[in-house]
Amino acid sequence: MRILLFGLLLATVLVSCRRPSTRLKETLTPVPNLPDYSRYLKAGDEVVAIGDEPAWTLMINPTKNTLRFKTAAGEAVNTSSPDRITDLNGDFRYQAEVESERLTAIFRPDSCIDPASGQQYDYRVDVTVRGKSYTGCGLSLQQFARLQDNWVLIELNGKPISTGELGRERPRLEIALSEGRVTGTTGCNRFNGSIKVDTRRLLLGPLVTTKMACLDETGRLEGDFLKALQQPLTYLIGENKLTLLRSKSPVLVFKKRD
Repeated sequence: MRILLFGLLLATVLVSCRRPSTRLKETLTPVPNLPDYSRYLKAGDEVVAIGDEPAWTLMINPTKNTLRFKTAAGEAVNTSSPDRITDLNGDFRYQAEVESERLTAIFRPDSCIDPASGQQYDYRVDVTVRGKSYTGCGLSLQQFARLQDNWVLIELNGKPISTGELGRERPRLEIALSEGRVTGTTGCNRFNGSIKVDTRRLLLGPLVTTKMACLDETGRLEGDFLKALQQPLTYLIGENKLTLLRSKSPVLVFKKRD
C-alpha cells in the first residue's frame, strides 16, 4: 500500500514539473521595449526619420518652422519647414530649397525596422539632398498628439460604466506624452506612473496609487480597471473615443472629457 501511494505521489510531482502554471506563463510573457518619444513631443517635432550607413536624422518642426537634417559625417541642413504634400496613394513628402538645390524627403507607408535599434517604424523614407541619397525609417507624431488628453472610462470588458453605479467619479486617464507620464483616478484612488507608446501600442506603469479603502462595486471596478492596464495594449482613436485592445478585442473604452 505504501509503495502504491509513493508511486502516485511521484507521478503527481512529475506531471506538475512538466506543466508550467498559468501564473508562471503570465510572468514570462514578453513585454515590448517601446521607444520614448517624449523628447520629440516636448520639442514640438512632428516628423522624425533616421537612417544608417551612413547614419542620419531628419526632424521637421512646423511650430518652430524648422527642418533639420544631419549626418554622422557632419553634413547638415537647417532651413524653414516646408508644407507637407500628400499623394493619393498615402505617401507624403517635403521639398525644401537648399543652396540653390532641393532637399526632398518621401515617406511611404510600410513597416520599416531600424537595423541599429531594432525598432519598428511606420514609413520607409528616402531623402535626396546635394546630389546624395539616403534611406531609412520614419514616423509621424501627429496622432501621438491626439492621445494627449483627458479620457473618461465608459466601457470595461464590454460592460458600460455609468457614474450611478459607482457613487463616485468614473475612472479617468490624463495622458501627457511630452512628459512621459499618466495620471488619473480609479473612481476611488488617484494614480500616476510612466507611459510609453508607439503608433500602435501603449504601455503604462508601473503605476503608483493612493491607499483609500474602496468598497463594494467601486472596489471591484478599481481592481478590474488596474488589472486591465497592467499589460501592453494596442489603441485606436476616433470619434472622440480612445479604445484600448488586447488581442484585437476592446478591453477599455474612454471618451474624451468635455
